[in-house]
Parts: sequence; C-alpha cells; structure tokens
Amino acid sequence: MQLYKVFFGEEHPTNKKEPSDVWRRSRVDRSNEKSPLFSFVGNDKALKKLQVAAYDALGKPDHLCREIAFAFFGPSSSGKTTLARKYAQIVELPFVEISPKSVKTLDDVFKEIERVLANERLPLIEVVRPKYYFIPPCIIFIDEVHALNDYIIQGLLKATEYNDAQFVTESGRTLNCFNVCWMIATTDEGELFEAFRTRFSPVNLKYLTKPEISRIVKLANSDLPVEVCDLVAHYNSRIPRKALEFARYMKLTRQMDQKDWVTIAKEVATDEGIDDYGMHETHLCILKALGQGPVAKNRIVNVAGRKMEECERFIMPWLLTETEDQPAMVTVSNRGYTITPAGLKELERRNISHKGSVAMNI
Repeated sequence: MQLYKVFFGEEHPTNKKEPSDVWRRSRVDRSNEKSPLFSFVGNDKALKKLQVAAYDALGKPDHLCREIAFAFFGPSSSGKTTLARKYAQIVELPFVEISPKSVKTLDDVFKEIERVLANERLPLIEVVRPKYYFIPPCIIFIDEVHALNDYIIQGLLKATEYNDAQFVTESGRTLNCFNVCWMIATTDEGELFEAFRTRFSPVNLKYLTKPEISRIVKLANSDLPVEVCDLVAHYNSRIPRKALEFARYMKLTRQMDQKDWVTIAKEVATDEGIDDYGMHETHLCILKALGQGPVAKNRIVNVAGRKMEECERFIMPWLLTETEDQPAMVTVSNRGYTITPAGLKELERRNISHKGSVAMNI
C-alpha cells in the first residue's frame, strides 16, 4: 500500500486529535508570525484563495487539497514559485517542482515525482497491478508551463482532469493523481494551453508597492532601520529579489566604507546602473527611444541591447506593469511598445526631451 502522511485521527501513530478551528485559522493568517505566510507581503486578493483552500485541507487527516488546482499568473519575480512553496509549507505536503527545461518525456515527469517523494520517505509503490501507482497527497507545481512541449501537455491533460486524474508514461507506467493538488505558473497567460484554463483557478500576482518592498527588506534585515529599508525600496521598486540583493550589497559596502546610509545607497545604486529616481539605465534607455515614437516589439532588443527572452521576461514587465503607487510607463499598441503619460513624466523629471502625445499615438 502506498505510504502517505497522516496528521491526526485514528491512523496517526499517537491518535492525535483533530486540530481546532482556531489553530487552522492561525495557520493561514498572514499576521501570525508562525505562519509561512507571514513573510509573504502584498497581493492580498491572490492570497485569499490559497488561505481558503489551506484552511480546508488542514481539517483533513491527510491534508488532501485536490479540490482546487491553481494557475499563478504574473510577471517574472512577482512571487509565483514562492507562494506555491509557502502553500505547501502550510499544508505540510511534499512539493514537487517540474521545470519545462528538465523534462522532455512523460517518463521524465514520472522520475522527478518519484525522486522527490523518495526524498520525503514516501516512495512510490506498485499497487493493484504492475506499473500502477497511487501518488500520496502532495503538491505538483509546473513553472513556466507555457514552455512545455505539446506532447507533455497532452499527457498531463488527463492527469489534471478532476474526475480522471490518470497519468500514463511512454513506458506504460500509470500514476493515479487523485491525491495531487496541481499548480501551474506562467509569465505569459496568453500562451497558456486553452484546456488548462478550465482546470485551474487563476491566482493573479502583481509587482509590489514601495512600502511593501520596504517591509520585505525589513523582514529579511531586522537590523536595518526602517528609513534605510525605505531607501532600498526607492532604488529598487516592484521586485523583492532585486531589493534584497541591493540591501545585502549596501550592508557589505558600509562595513568597508563606514559612510552614512544615504551616501551608501546612492553609491550602490550608481554601481548597479540605477539613477537618483530609482530607474535602471536599461529601462531609461527604452523610455528615451519610446519618447520619440513607438517601437515594434521585435525591435526592442536593438534598443535595449539584450536578448529577446531577457527583454520579454525581465526588462519590459517592469515598465509595462502597474502597481498601486506606480503607473505603467509603457503599453502595447498596434504599433508596438508605446510610452504612456507616466513614462513621459519620467522623462520630463530628468529633463529629457520627447515628442509628447505624438510619440504615444494611442
């Protein structure tokens, strides 16, 4: 019989009692310092769905959470993988991450699931008949799902179907996925395979505001004063990962130079190619070009001097995405990338000339 985790009830080794409603609520409460969600800042609406699902799972002896499959949508570095992992931490189930780059066949998917479960001491066991396996309750997360080849997607369709849940590999092995909570993530919702849309509940993530970035920096660096965290957020808005890297570099620099934090922040920003207003030189270069007129999407690489994949995944989303405190500076029109009024204002505050509304041509 397939092994699986039991958290309470008659099958638990100590006959542990069912957790209280208060405990379940505190487990999914992001204001609770002991909850995995405590360190996840922002995106309140997106978080609510996961909190509801996790609360339900925590009331089951095996923490089964297959009722809802989730699709995380959002720009690169908006926290899709982080949130999926924190959900797995809340429900204390194995987390299997599938990367499109590491799987070329259905058997590759099987092997990765088998490897992770073996590490969790829940090895797959043949039941019913040879080459037939039940997966124990777990989370299977597929990152950048739009990059999977069509062959893999077709093989996953039955597995992710709620009433089917069968996954069959080329070598004839069958995985019964009834106990799986499926999660997928993509930076490009437009390329998502249509059949997946009906199987997954959307979780839309956005870039963060400056106060939210400041809070993340403070959570990771309790020794830094709040005003220093605000400085970091000024120079590195929207993306937590970049802000945390910036804060680490600031701390190392201050150990060597012993200067005041404002000076340190400005020096580190200069080293990183970030101007006094918190914009990277690559983003500013793009805004300058768009200030003269729209640029076709396939020509933005010539402006940025970067590869197309880097432009689409990491550079342009920062300019295209709106947050509560920062409007989008670029939009997409029928002529390609086009500057917005907010983008024009960024040029004006730096005294950079532009063609105004003629450049926008919306």
